[in-house]
Amino acid sequence: MTIGPFVDGDGKEIHYQQDFEHDYDGKRFAILVELPSEDCEPGCKCHEEPQAIVTRIDTEDGEDVYVDPTEEEFEAVLAIYEDSFDEE
Repeated sequence: MTIGPFVDGDGKEIHYQQDFEHDYDGKRFAILVELPSEDCEPGCKCHEEPQAIVTRIDTEDGEDVYVDPTEEEFEAVLAIYEDSFDEE
């Protein structure tokens, strides 16, 4: 599922793909991985090392809203995500 666009500090639109979703402490969280921009050339750095972010998924007016987690939530969800690779 494609998420976004988000706008970075330079005004550039960034689209993400949801890579992982997990419940933690009664809340939903997702790992979002940056998708290459439309003007990106094959072999570009963004294809080699896409950026990933941890988000909490809140619901407002029946819609999912992606917000920054607390530091504790971030650390816990990141550990769960990394552990999921060990299980494979």
